[in-house]
Parts: sequence; structure tokens; C-alpha cells
Amino acid sequence: MTDFARRVIRLFEDIHPLDRIARAGYVLRGVPEPESVSAHSHFVALMTLLFVDAYPGRFDRDKALTMAIVHDLPEARLMDIPMPVSEAYLREAKDHAEQAIAEALFDGFPARYAALNREFAEASTPEARLVRGLDKAQMMIKIVMYEREGKGRLKEFWANPRNFADYGVPEVSALFDAICAEAGKPRPR
Repeated sequence: MTDFARRVIRLFEDIHPLDRIARAGYVLRGVPEPESVSAHSHFVALMTLLFVDAYPGRFDRDKALTMAIVHDLPEARLMDIPMPVSEAYLREAKDHAEQAIAEALFDGFPARYAALNREFAEASTPEARLVRGLDKAQMMIKIVMYEREGKGRLKEFWANPRNFADYGVPEVSALFDAICAEAGKPRPR
């Protein structure tokens, strides 16, 4: 077996739990069988693909897609910590831990993967701001779907302006406006 094959197997052993780690914010609000972290990441990557193709030349496609794919991999070790708790008590510690985990997960792979994780956390580039905004937009689309199914106590998501953070990307802002229109709810500012 090659060294590369061993590293790939090791990485997939590490991230294997992601398809069983439920998104904690939904669990805490009574959504039965909520999406997993890996399902969320898949949807964010799909949204990113759609956006970079819809706005050619606006974003670096490879960078944005790679960022979308790897952005939640550290949760395989750290778990999904819901925003109200992480924002109130753990922000810097969580960011530091996620970066350290990303670096460990990608040890032996190109350094750009861990660097893109840092860039995502810092929202320091147009691609990072796009993916950060789409990360929130995917969550709010999922809220619309769960509410249509009558699942959970999700009203508080609509009252928190941070759930609609567009990171200064007009195209993401327009998506949030469309999500709110679809749900028949005002966008909090």
C-alpha cells in the first residue's frame, strides 16, 4: 500500500462519524432525525457550485468548492457545537481547536486544505465570505423545509440576524431575501 493510500484511509477513518453527527441546533429544538454534518456540508458544496457557476469570474471556483467541502471536517472530532453556545462561550477556543484539528486531519496532504479552513474561519477572501454566507443560507433553507414538515421548535432562527449573515456578498443577500419571501417571514436586520 502506498503512503498516499494510507493517508487517505486515515483521513476517512477520522471523518467517518460525520454522517452520523446530527446538527446540534436542530436536535436541541426537537427536530427528529435532523440532517447530519456531512449532509449539511454536501448541500453547502452544491450551493457553492451553483453560485460560482452562476457568477463566472466573481469567485475562484476551485478555492470556493474546496473550502465548502472541507469547512466542517473538524466536527468529526469536535462535534457540532450550536451557534448560541459557541458564540457566547467558545468563539476563539472553537476556532483555534477547529484549525488545529484541520491541520492534523490534513497532515501529509497539501497545506492548502488547512489554510482554506483558516481562511473560511477568518472570512478573509471573497470565496470565504461566499461559503460562510451559503453555510447560513443552507441552514435557513433547511429550517423552511423542517417547518413545512412540522418538525421542531424553530421560530427563534427567524429572529436572529446572525442567521442571515451574508458577509457582504450581494448574491447571498438576495438568496436570504428569497428564503424569507418563500417562508413568508421578514428578514431580521
